[in-house]
Amino acid sequence: MNVLVEAVGSPMWGTLFPLLKQTFNATVGLDINTYSHGLYALDKGYLVPKYSSPDAVDAILDIATRERIDVFMPSLHEGLLMWSELSRELAQKGITVLISPPDTVRHFHDKWDTYRFFTDNKIPTPPTSLTPEYDLLKPRVGRGGAGIRPMEVGESFDPDIFISQKFLQGQEYSIDALCDLDGIILCVVVRKRLAVESGLSVTGIVVDDKEIESMARTLLGSAHFRGPVNMQCFRTDAGMFFTEVNPRLAGGMSLSMNATENWFMLIRKMLEGKKLVPMDVQHDLVMMRHYQDVFVDKRDLKC
Repeated sequence: MNVLVEAVGSPMWGTLFPLLKQTFNATVGLDINTYSHGLYALDKGYLVPKYSSPDAVDAILDIATRERIDVFMPSLHEGLLMWSELSRELAQKGITVLISPPDTVRHFHDKWDTYRFFTDNKIPTPPTSLTPEYDLLKPRVGRGGAGIRPMEVGESFDPDIFISQKFLQGQEYSIDALCDLDGIILCVVVRKRLAVESGLSVTGIVVDDKEIESMARTLLGSAHFRGPVNMQCFRTDAGMFFTEVNPRLAGGMSLSMNATENWFMLIRKMLEGKKLVPMDVQHDLVMMRHYQDVFVDKRDLKC
């Protein structure tokens, strides 16, 4: 079974590549940057256009065909909805796109739609508005904390682009989950984010928080999820508040995989039609991320 993954320059892949390579016969990575370490760490690496380019989809599909890809795991926010909508068509060509159904992905593509999903399903979430009502400004579409900042006094904004949200003061948590193809939850891992750089968790610990886990399971049961899912929440003096859902691989999932099992192996088994059972979680496991250099001869750079 051959796998295709993207954004392979992301720091999250450093500890995930060994698990990926243990699982699949051939590993192929995509990125837009020549100097992305993952282009040289996998069996094959390809430069591709940004999703804003009209050539992006055709370029990726051409690579998938050429490399006889069986499963594609998209992880960039910009492409999730598109790949979800194309998943049935690609399945007929023998390519499984591991992603949640379009209706689910749409809920979490836009942060205003996410807020409405939370309120409709009684998931605690901070007050949010399409007017300058609250003290935190967020882009409606985006990832990794990009563009989030405090509102300035008297500031206005375009509600088609931004929302305002109540600023939360408290401890931030990430919750990772893996669901099978039918949406059955295989595991939920709650991890406290102890240090964050550029929106990615670099130090964290798995915690046994039954309240957060229970609410995460309620959230997961409110839509049909498939594959890896990441949720964000805060615990404050006023209670617990969920802020975001990412139906994809996330930056700190290496901690969740090391606290359970190799999720890529489980994904392969589910695609092969094998029955899976819920997993136990090792609490109190700590992750400390560090840099590791990759060296490539200039003549071998992807161009």
